[in-house]
Formats: sequence, structure tokens, C-alpha cells
Amino acid sequence: MSLNYINYVMVIGLASLSVAAVTCVSIWLLAPVLFSRVRPSAGEQAQAPEERKPAEERRGMIFDFPPSLAPSLAALLAKESPEDTAIVVSCLREDTAAALLSVLEPPRRADLLAGLAVPRQVDLELLRGMKAELENRLYGSVGGADQAASLIRALPRPERRTVLQQLASRGDKAGNDLRGMFLLEEDLEALSDKDVRALAGAVRPADMARFLPALPEKLRGRLKGAYKDKAAAELEKALPRAPKTAEKEAAAASFIELVEKLSAKGLVTRPRFKPKAAAPAAPDKDDWG
Repeated sequence: MSLNYINYVMVIGLASLSVAAVTCVSIWLLAPVLFSRVRPSAGEQAQAPEERKPAEERRGMIFDFPPSLAPSLAALLAKESPEDTAIVVSCLREDTAAALLSVLEPPRRADLLAGLAVPRQVDLELLRGMKAELENRLYGSVGGADQAASLIRALPRPERRTVLQQLASRGDKAGNDLRGMFLLEEDLEALSDKDVRALAGAVRPADMARFLPALPEKLRGRLKGAYKDKAAAELEKALPRAPKTAEKEAAAASFIELVEKLSAKGLVTRPRFKPKAAAPAAPDKDDWG
């Protein structure tokens, strides 16, 4: 009995040692494969630190302007030397630099690229100063006619007309320029006879009948006279008898939009707003009389 037990223990022990030996050998054989998956290759090790560096650290400094600002950048750099402009280009994003080159005149573009091809040592503080100056010039200004016009367009039409009339009454350049960006009914009276005939040819009599009550009286007569025979009779029959104010507002807006579209196509000439002449200054009072 004791012998059998000793034999059993020896068999179990030898089996365990065999399993352990096989396991150790397997790990030893597979170690290079396992470590190669965990540890990057020598080439990857060399590239990893560079990949972890931000773009600004690799290139020194990035002027992060979008490509849409390329024309503005070109205007700001117009009087700078090709060498100094090359410094700015070297710091721009690649898409912005390409956009800037595309808007430059060919001779200046060639001079800039020649200057860029020559390496230069530039102080980092100088680059920070150039970046700050460009940011200040590009983003430092606020407002503008386009922004003001956008706010005017967002107003309801009656309020928009009131604002435009108030701007025109100021008599200054800013007010006149803003007023000139919009068409109002009174501007349409400046349409030439040729443009009136073009409008009559482009608009069916039934549609023109809807527009006419919203237009100035003199223009109404000219437009009606541009329709002949059967078209004139159709126009007269379709004229509304008592249009509501809201209907007239909508009709005026639609007609002005139509004039703008035909003007964009070159079929009519867009009427220009004519500023009123400034009132003459009152003469100085003569203290003697």
C-alpha cells in the first residue's frame, strides 16, 4: 500500500515537472514574438517623439489663418519685401499659404518663392510680433457696410424702408452708401424706357396686374403703356380693385426682387439711388445790417 502511494506521488510529481518544463520552453520560444508586438521597432521609436510634437513645436510657430483670409493677407503684405513676406508664408498653414500664392501676381509670387528658398534665422520674438500685428489688422476692425446691411435686411419691410429713408436723410457718405445697397419703390422710377419694355416682356399681364398697385404712380402708367392690344386688355382686367396693405407690401417686395434678378442677368439696369443734394449752409448774419 505504501509503495503504491509512493509510486503515485512520483508519477504526479514527474507530470507536473513535465508541464512546467514545456510551459517554460514555450514562453522562451515565443518571447521575441510577444515582445515585438508590445515594443515598437527601431524605426517607430525614432519617429514616435516627432509624431508627438505639436505642429507649432516642429515648425517653430504657426500663423493659424484660414485660406479665406488670403486676399486680405495679400493686401496687408503688398508693401513688404519678398524676403519678409516669405517669413510670413513659411509660418502659415499649408492651405493658407497655397491660397495666398494663388492671389499674388506672378512676378511677386516668383520673388516670394525665391526668398522662401533661402533659409533664414529669425528670432522667435519677432515671429510673435508679426503674428500679433497680422491678427490685429485682420481681426481688430469691427463693423462695416456689409454687417450693417445684413442687419437692415433682417428687419420687417416697413421698418427697413423707414431705416433706409432715415439713413438717406442724414446726407453723409455712410448713410448714402447703405441706402444705395437697397432698392425701394421710389428708385424704380429711374428705370429707362428700354428697361420698362424689358420688364413688360418678362412679366405676364396677370402678374404685372398684381405688382402695379404697389408701385409709384408714374411707373404704373409707364408699365401699363408697355403692354399692347390683347395683353393690355388682359392687364386691365386683372388689376385688383382694392388691394390690402399687406398684399401691396408683398407685391412691392416681389417686384423689387424680380428687378434684382433681371439686373443680375443683364436684362435690365439696376436703378441707382440718387442722394439728395445737401442743403446750402445758411449765410453768416451780418452784424452791421
